[in-house]
Amino acid sequence: MSLQPALRRLFGFEDFRPGQERVVEAAVEGRDTLALMPTGSGKSLTYQLAAMLRPTPTLVLSPLIALMKDQIDKLPPEVSGQATLINSSLEPDEAARRLRAVADGRYRLLYAAPERLRQRTFVDALAEIDVGLVVIDEVHCVSMWGHDFRPDYLFIRRALERLGRPSILGMTATATPETERQIAEALGRDPEIVRTSIVRPNLRYDVELVDNEDDRLRALVRRLHGLGGASAIVYARSRLSCEKLARTLRAHDLGATHYHAGLEPAERSATQEEFIEGRVQTVVATTAFGMGIDKPDIRLVALYNYPESLESYVQMIGRAGRDGRNSDTLLLASRADASTLKRFARSDIPTRADLRAVYGRLRGRGEVQPEELGYGSRDEPDPRVLVGMLEQVGLVLRGFDVGRSMQIEVPEPPADSGERIDALLARYETEAIARADRLVRFAESSRCRHRQVVEHFGETLEDDCGMCDVCSPLATVEPEQTAAAPLPAEIGDTIHRTVLELRWPLGRTGLTALLRGSMSAPRSARRSSAFGVLAAATQADVKRWIQLLEVAGALQVFESEDGFRLLRAVPGAAVPSISKGARGSTGPADEGLFERLRAWRLERAQTDEVPAYVVLHDATLRELATAKPTSPADLAGVKGFGPAKLERYAEDVLAVISAAGA
Repeated sequence: MSLQPALRRLFGFEDFRPGQERVVEAAVEGRDTLALMPTGSGKSLTYQLAAMLRPTPTLVLSPLIALMKDQIDKLPPEVSGQATLINSSLEPDEAARRLRAVADGRYRLLYAAPERLRQRTFVDALAEIDVGLVVIDEVHCVSMWGHDFRPDYLFIRRALERLGRPSILGMTATATPETERQIAEALGRDPEIVRTSIVRPNLRYDVELVDNEDDRLRALVRRLHGLGGASAIVYARSRLSCEKLARTLRAHDLGATHYHAGLEPAERSATQEEFIEGRVQTVVATTAFGMGIDKPDIRLVALYNYPESLESYVQMIGRAGRDGRNSDTLLLASRADASTLKRFARSDIPTRADLRAVYGRLRGRGEVQPEELGYGSRDEPDPRVLVGMLEQVGLVLRGFDVGRSMQIEVPEPPADSGERIDALLARYETEAIARADRLVRFAESSRCRHRQVVEHFGETLEDDCGMCDVCSPLATVEPEQTAAAPLPAEIGDTIHRTVLELRWPLGRTGLTALLRGSMSAPRSARRSSAFGVLAAATQADVKRWIQLLEVAGALQVFESEDGFRLLRAVPGAAVPSISKGARGSTGPADEGLFERLRAWRLERAQTDEVPAYVVLHDATLRELATAKPTSPADLAGVKGFGPAKLERYAEDVLAVISAAGA
């Protein structure tokens, strides 16, 4: 059967991209298939075309509601008229109406989230419709050991049994040979594999190692200015960092906005529209941005920090250059980032206590809503993941949901349940650390970047790519690094005078950036004649000196109308003397005073029920025993004594020092 006429008639394309025709043929003929195709290779067209050519309706399981709607909106008219979706935003009556329309032959393509298969009524309705093909998008999510495990994917196999075992088409851009095996095992099928090359020869892979935040910002600003106004996505780790980074880029005359899940839906839609239409050059976003966004002319994807895995890296940078033109990717990495990545990897692993707590809440319940399990905040494990893990070791059995409630059976625990949990958690940790290590090795290696990526995904590359920083370093002209000017003789007066002369007030962070000449300084701060006057000092020292002026009353904190905490200088105030020798105490510590301070710290830690280091570190106690401060202002000059410590411990510490000298 020739598929070309249907491709031209329905989608207007003359030819298939690599791998597409094989996938469509397998799907139309009802053969179980796993399509492993890189981001931007046209995976969605394969099942959309297959659905139009099959005799019975096709169900597409997609993890993102926004992605479903976006795909339907962009379908050609003849196809979009035969496609619909069912998601949590619909009223029950409307969802039922759409299902009836599918049964009546009105729709050939039905999109739904994998979670929807947990609803018995939905699956029963699908069974009556005779769905012949189930497409599982982002199918790698079924692997518990992968980088993006989602427990509801594990239920797909049971739902398929109720649907009479229709054929499946699994789709993913990021599956290693091991993940491929895990997918087949989790779904209980032996699918035909269609793998197209992960190589994107039009993408340049650059990794730039940076030492500090200023180096990181400088590298990013340089690359964005070099685009000449072309579109870019910058991925940052958190919502707050997205907002701060977008502000900083605007201060460097770059058109940038931010995007993250914390925005209102209208804000997110407006940001997407501005970017797609080219009205804003750069979007600084968390990883959710870009999923399904049809913008082929993105010329740079930059990762401001390490992503969580090499798979995530490939998926994110794959959003560049979908039109086939040469485009750039940039990963900014540091050794500190590597440590942070490994720490995050460990912190994301559920603990035995997490599993025990959820198991205890499930016993004797039968029906429970996720929030009743006491987990699921941004900093805690997802309760559904914990239930999925308990299910994997045979401690619980989760069935169909009733509304939002999970139906859980808790049989008598097996005799070796403890050993099963320990083995599961050990493998979780091993896999998580291995993912982090692979990414760090990739960044720090001097081997061809494209070669490293293709080998990870089970391919080989005969020759070096010529399109990465290893094979073909960019000829960049680095700005000359001038030595920082010596610190002024009177640092306190310099800070006070700087704040007095500001046209626009700044907070502590902005003032610190101004004084150190930082790339993150606001635009108004960079116009100050004092910009960079304390560049020879560390950020910690400058913050401490600002705090010292606050404690002395030379600087005051006030709140602006929009809620920001800003600083103003008090004219005529007595400014404490801070010389360049005030960057730390010198000379030997008073060992007797040091031991008295340690004894006080132990007593205070026991009273507050916290570890001793949470009160004050040994290094701070030793500096106290050296400097022997006699006032709150003196204490503010000691490293480790921030505003919170001053408020909490100043009176006690000064009393200990005074008694020691009596």
